[in-house]
Amino acid sequence: MSFFAKPRTSTSHNVLLTGVPRSGTTLSCHLLNKLPDVVALHEPMDVSRFFGVTDAAEIRQIVEKWCAKTRESVLERGVAPSKQADGKVPDNPVGSEIGATGARKRIVARGEVTIDKPVTPGFTLVVKHPGLFTIFLEELAPHFPITAVIRNPLSVISSWNSVELHIRDGRVPATERLVPELAAALDRLPDATSRQLHILNWYLDRYARLLGRSHVIRYEDLVATRGAALAVVVPAAASLDEPLSSRNKSDLYEKETMQRLGAALLADGGAWRKFYAPADVETLLR
Repeated sequence: MSFFAKPRTSTSHNVLLTGVPRSGTTLSCHLLNKLPDVVALHEPMDVSRFFGVTDAAEIRQIVEKWCAKTRESVLERGVAPSKQADGKVPDNPVGSEIGATGARKRIVARGEVTIDKPVTPGFTLVVKHPGLFTIFLEELAPHFPITAVIRNPLSVISSWNSVELHIRDGRVPATERLVPELAAALDRLPDATSRQLHILNWYLDRYARLLGRSHVIRYEDLVATRGAALAVVVPAAASLDEPLSSRNKSDLYEKETMQRLGAALLADGGAWRKFYAPADVETLLR
């Protein structure tokens, strides 16, 4: 199964990027930053600013004002807020080093990235937040160009189990704070795997209902096109030709864990099947 998102036609200079956690959203920002007159930021906003906010107009206003302030910072100071490593957005926010918990450690921290290329006042600002923008798709999609990145569900959940993040335990605290019904649903589930499946399907159900395939990029297509699939986010990305290799079968994922998670996925009839076929999971299992 393969599909490609349609390049955006909006003239907006502020573009939103979302996606399933560990699906390639940070890699997408890293690649987009290679383009002229584009600044792509990795989870730069303070999510707590949205706690208790339910009015759609206020949600949009928070995003609009933040974009305006950040554009000013880029043009006047040459810096922008972002999670970063050594002042740049890396291609992966998690490294291969194993921490005390037995999982891979994060290499990014909150800070500022340096914009070391010329940009015009009309530069394209790409803001990436997987959880936040997925929650507010209904409020934001009518007013901002927004695209989601997804990935083979077995690789996603295998990655979740390999990193020092709350999602390893099947919890997403900030998202749950903003979506109490999601928190309640996760509270009722007996183990990390069942919670992870619920989170995965929650994300993909929202993309299927509120975005549709025309605004979704599969990680596999991103790799196959050497980055050019990102033209749906920024049309100039059609010129990308980067050497990319799939990490869907990473040696960092425990094989026994993948087998267990694969069996759980194939027994699950959730929203992941709207974007991937069982054969996509079975291929990785083999």
